[in-house]
Amino acid sequence: MLCYICGQPSTSIEHAPAKSFFPKGHRYQLITVPSCTVHNEATSKDDEYVRNIIAMMIGNNGHALNHFLKTCIASFNHSPALLRRTTAVSRRVHVAAVGANKPEASLSIKIERDRIEMVLKKIGYALYYNQFGKPWERGLKIATEYLVTQDYQQDEFGDLIKEAKSDPDYIEPVYCGHNPEIFKYAFQPTESDNTFDRVLVMKFYEGFEVWLLPIPGTTTPHLP
Repeated sequence: MLCYICGQPSTSIEHAPAKSFFPKGHRYQLITVPSCTVHNEATSKDDEYVRNIIAMMIGNNGHALNHFLKTCIASFNHSPALLRRTTAVSRRVHVAAVGANKPEASLSIKIERDRIEMVLKKIGYALYYNQFGKPWERGLKIATEYLVTQDYQQDEFGDLIKEAKSDPDYIEPVYCGHNPEIFKYAFQPTESDNTFDRVLVMKFYEGFEVWLLPIPGTTTPHLP
């Protein structure tokens, strides 16, 4: 079998998302695809970093909080270097949480955006391969409302998502996934009949939502 991204002979299987995203008791029928070494084992530390970042985000469900307290904190204890790198640049903020009477104290951190995008693209390519039986022959752009700029503003793609959701013709995703409280996804149709041009919507822990947008004019998968 050949790797889901590069077409080299596979040496293992890749979970999409990585198994570490799923707490014990929520690992039913996880998605796997054939992978070469470069696109699997060599990125396990990136998977851990991104899992920790997503799990700690405000707006996720209780499974994310429990997973952070039991698993993510353990990973920080195991690797002080990971903790230092994750929280190297941080700032105290106050956030208006859902259902709260007043803003609550929290912590914002400067993320490694390229690293997060690489892991999310890997997941996207694997999901496409699993659903359509072939590599996703497009470069991808990551868009989300949940990561903001240094001055706490939406970037252009976050604004794009808000605008799309406010359109009366917007169609809510019909999600797939055997562990929807942890992860679910949907390939959204577009005006193009080519499945390469579909938009992938992924949602982690019923909170963190991200869109993967195919880049027009590209014909091959691409990771940073």
